[in-house]
Amino acid sequence: MFLDDRKRRILHAIVDYYLDSAEPIASKIIANEYGLDLSSATIRNEMAEMEEMGLIEKPHTSSGRVPSDIGYRYYVDDIMNIDNVDEDEIIKLLNHLKDNDKDILQTVSMALSGATHYTTISLDDDTMFLYGRNNVFDYPEFNDVESLRKFMYLMEEEALIREAITDAHGPDITIKIGKENTLEQMKDYSLITFSYKDKGDIEIVVHRRIDYSKVIGYIKYLLDG
Repeated sequence: MFLDDRKRRILHAIVDYYLDSAEPIASKIIANEYGLDLSSATIRNEMAEMEEMGLIEKPHTSSGRVPSDIGYRYYVDDIMNIDNVDEDEIIKLLNHLKDNDKDILQTVSMALSGATHYTTISLDDDTMFLYGRNNVFDYPEFNDVESLRKFMYLMEEEALIREAITDAHGPDITIKIGKENTLEQMKDYSLITFSYKDKGDIEIVVHRRIDYSKVIGYIKYLLDG
């Protein structure tokens, strides 16, 4: 899919706003707050086209728009800049690694959960360890009791998680967004999977509204370290 520069900048603004606020965004906010030098009417017209392209969608209870799975995918593949991990965050991450006496795969998974505040899973041939499951209480997507119940139930299903990781596994960092996951139980989530230095696999499981650039920055730091 090709997007011209105008649509790319608007999509970038929509994703950034939604990742930060968890709220749909209207054209007026983009015009007033993102310095795109475009009128609200122009942005509204562009957003209408982007909605037809499947890049953004309208939640039932709002007049604003949020990214769709396709919009997130375009953002991750073609727009996103990988965040560098800042010095304070590196210190926190290194402290997590230093202060734990688990095996290396568990330690890295635990450190990544602590640094990102998402749920992580470490998985080798024999065992699975889950870290940060209660982090979901901090995200509005799980304010709904049914959404929370489904996530907590999923985290108990080791066979499903192994199948999801096998399905997502690739030679590099793999990102599966929403409906890109073949398992029905995973279609509300994003899965970021990578192998850690031949020790096993680590996976981050979270709602699709995840700070992709930050998480990938952390993973690249861990893999390069």
